[in-house]
Amino acid sequence: MPRPPAPYSSARRAGDLLYVSGQLGFHPDGTLPEGLDAQTRQALANLDAVLTEHGLGRGDVVKCQVFLASIADWSALNSLYEEYFTPPYPARSAFGVQLHPGALVEIEAIAVYPRPSGAS
Repeated sequence: MPRPPAPYSSARRAGDLLYVSGQLGFHPDGTLPEGLDAQTRQALANLDAVLTEHGLGRGDVVKCQVFLASIADWSALNSLYEEYFTPPYPARSAFGVQLHPGALVEIEAIAVYPRPSGAS
């Protein structure tokens, strides 16, 4: 998993929530693949790595924010997102924004730590 290139954490826990910083499609070696499909798949793999590092998984994600270099890619993103998450899908917002040079997608997430059995 790529480490942040600036002064921020890849994730921070606050109570039962884990706030995951935006994940771009960079490979761990710092290269950025070509195309929305490859970048989205790598951004989601990076998200998986952060979640795993904190003892969570995809099913613990309750909210995502997706930033697209072109909002015209929204439909293509939906297909990839549907492969990654299963119902009930996390709540989600999507925005067209200017991203890191060459980046086509960035994905933030909020995940919740499950309560232990019997806890209320």
